[in-house]
Amino acid sequence: MQISSLLLILISFSLGGALILGTGAVLGNIQDLSLTSPVKIEIVDFSGGDRYNDSTRFQDNILILKHAGGSSVSSESVSIQIAGKGNAYLGIPGSGGKLVYGDVLVFYENISSGKKNSDFEKNNKEMLKDGFWSAGEKLILSGNDSLNASASSVFVSVDGAAGTSNNYGFSSNQTLEIRIYRKNKTGIPQLVLKKEAAV
Repeated sequence: MQISSLLLILISFSLGGALILGTGAVLGNIQDLSLTSPVKIEIVDFSGGDRYNDSTRFQDNILILKHAGGSSVSSESVSIQIAGKGNAYLGIPGSGGKLVYGDVLVFYENISSGKKNSDFEKNNKEMLKDGFWSAGEKLILSGNDSLNASASSVFVSVDGAAGTSNNYGFSSNQTLEIRIYRKNKTGIPQLVLKKEAAV
């Protein structure tokens, strides 16, 4: 995906979510069903990475979500946005890049195994076995889920700038905003959960 496309996705979801006024309101092509959705999603746990020399280890950022009831949803139809303070690697590791710090915005294009690393598939084998996220199943997200910068379905920006390796770390002692979207039959993203989580 080109950088311009990534920025458009992130801006659309950020602004669209911010402009939602109430249940059923459609602004910025995003429909808010967070209060009436037939799908119930719970945040089970979030652990931020340990700080070491002012960095936060990507693999120590774990978000666990649970499908708590309602309709099963296709792993291709669910997208997730996480926002908070932290860091990401700008450029390609080992090729002159660097860690950058600031407001981190993470966007999971979907929750399928496509264009993610093998640990994502291993952590979520129960959910992925039939391609649907169903009641009782947990979804485990890690700051190290990105396959690589050029072929990833996880996108990360810092202070609005793309071009990262698409891995992420969130600092401790803060509150993250988590949004979960589900596409309806016409492809319109519906906000099914907006919640804050302390890390």
